Amino acid sequence: MKNTLAPALFALALSASMFQLAQAQETPELPEDYAYLTRLHVPEAVAQCVAAFDRWVEDAPKYDTLIVPDRRVLSAKIDDDTPIFSVGNPIPVDQVIVMRAFAKARGKAQWTRVDSRCGVRDGRVVGVSLTPNMKPRIVR
Repeated sequence: MKNTLAPALFALALSASMFQLAQAQETPELPEDYAYLTRLHVPEAVAQCVAAFDRWVEDAPKYDTLIVPDRRVLSAKIDDDTPIFSVGNPIPVDQVIVMRAFAKARGKAQWTRVDSRCGVRDGRVVGVSLTPNMKPRIVR
């Protein structure tokens, strides 16, 4: 009885660990709200970034709403040569995606232009940042 139980337990433990390994390597599914981006032929990494920005801004202390216009998504810059997300946040990445967006500060009615940066590694978003993009004023 003991001789037949040990291989069965080993097989069960092996299959459970293989299931966890397969789940860990799965690429995240794009939420249904962003499926229209694939119909616009937006690269998968850019669509993942737009979804990550929407999730991130919900809990961000500074902003409460973010809009990335479709034309900005379509013209997003993808940098494959940068090995880190940013100097201040040196997370290793495969791609850095940069696009212009508009954010509304929490508790205020005014919208601000922002530059959004998103770091992607192995198909997953590993870092996001929003930087205000202030237009310089010309003083005469």
